[in-house]
Amino acid sequence: MSNLTVSKRSLGADVANYQSENVSYAGIKFALIKLTQGTGYINPKAKAQIKSSLAHGLLTGGYFYATHSGSVSLARAEAKYAVEKAKAYGVPAGSYIADDWEQGSGNDVNGSVGSNTDAVIAAMQVIKEAGYKPLVYAGAYVLRNRLNTARIIKSFGTCLWVASYKVMGRQDSPDFNYFPSMDGVAIWQFTDNYKGYNVDGNISLIDLKSSQSKSTKTTVESLSQHPVVKWNIGAVAVVSNSKGAYVYTSSKLDKRESDKLKPQGSMWQVFGLENGAVKVGKNQYFDGRAVYVKANPIAYNDQKHAVAKIVLPHTHALDAPKADAGKVYGLELNSKVEIQGRVGRFLKIKELHKGKQVYVTGNRAYIVL
Repeated sequence: MSNLTVSKRSLGADVANYQSENVSYAGIKFALIKLTQGTGYINPKAKAQIKSSLAHGLLTGGYFYATHSGSVSLARAEAKYAVEKAKAYGVPAGSYIADDWEQGSGNDVNGSVGSNTDAVIAAMQVIKEAGYKPLVYAGAYVLRNRLNTARIIKSFGTCLWVASYKVMGRQDSPDFNYFPSMDGVAIWQFTDNYKGYNVDGNISLIDLKSSQSKSTKTTVESLSQHPVVKWNIGAVAVVSNSKGAYVYTSSKLDKRESDKLKPQGSMWQVFGLENGAVKVGKNQYFDGRAVYVKANPIAYNDQKHAVAKIVLPHTHALDAPKADAGKVYGLELNSKVEIQGRVGRFLKIKELHKGKQVYVTGNRAYIVL
């Protein structure tokens, strides 16, 4: 299926269970379909609406109604649930999926701006890692006052989907005299009743692109750009050259260890840098131009922020940084948690549990670089 681009200033709609399964509205070029709410509700019309939207040639994406408030762990769970349904129901890879983060129906926007932003970023990261383009939806007031949109834009680029209406009721086209000017806006929802269809009307502020390319190069890069390592590994080198890279026996790069290339995406622990060469073992060096090096902040500074991936089953958050600590709650295999520093080999989980610090053992949760 070819890639689809919708030019800026194109009209679109977003639909939920309240709308028809037939996604066809005069003048629209894109549609965003409600997928889920929290981790227990699925829009019963989602599959049919996605199928209809695609059949009408629309750039088709989705959104989930958040109930995670300022919780990073809930945000990840809700985003994961939405992504699973998006894939199952045929939302094309590379399309947009939004975290619909507004007040009500179980979501509270009145926590701290920092926690709110952490949670939204966590949800958007799950969406991005699943191969979709993340957006965050909210009203203009919420975006300006309850989230740090500068942080979000820094992480994801132009990704805001803002709701702001000139009037309540039917509008056939947007009046840009009432556009809620702010940085990072990708889509403006300008009415809740587009042309009398009782469907939300939107306009794109940028070219919207649904990229469905799955080349080998893209796959390798997406995997290699985020290696995971133990807490005490200071840095790794990842082979970036598409043809692979040779290992040399000295930093002068004058003699190869063998004529066999190490494959693109392979990862090596870094032991030092010499003469522009990267040392990855005893008398083993890479040409620095054939690899990129990623440093582990936690290894060098036990107060640094990081993200950790759970690499072993039956892992638990602990109530103290010691081997015989009590288990507080389970951590799912391959899930990710935000880390704020460590105590020895025990990583400090950023999100407090009932107001108290909890930890995860460093050999069960590797740092994502």
